[in-house]
Amino acid sequence: MHAFMGIDRLAGLIFILLGVIFLWLGLDFGFGSMLRMGPGFFPVILSGLLIVAGLVISVKSFAADEPVTIPRLGPMARVLGAMIVFAAFMQPLGSYLTLPVVVILAASASPAFRWRPALLLAAGLTLCSDLIFRLALGLPLHPVGTWIGG
Repeated sequence: MHAFMGIDRLAGLIFILLGVIFLWLGLDFGFGSMLRMGPGFFPVILSGLLIVAGLVISVKSFAADEPVTIPRLGPMARVLGAMIVFAAFMQPLGSYLTLPVVVILAASASPAFRWRPALLLAAGLTLCSDLIFRLALGLPLHPVGTWIGG
């Protein structure tokens, strides 16, 4: 299946659109001058650079003009699902249950997915995140969630 618009052209248009949106939002802040930069100076300059980058990418895409194959959506959906599971269940289930599910779900997006390495990775990342974030840094990362009595 081929798309009508190349990926570079689409990326350029998205850059331009985002640049225009952030430029419009950045103009609400005071721009200032080169000597006394206001809070809107940096966002406006970066928005302008984003628009220019989008224009360059879009113009170059017309020279190549080759159709692109639409990627498989299953792996992207699994990674997005992993992020949603993390956001929705970290507090109620805790890190000991949520993180292994998130890691396995994200790992299943790979064509080279195997259960044993994924389970080892999930266990290792859960242990490391507990050691780093909860014990070493003292962040309020609950190993057991509120639904389970934590």
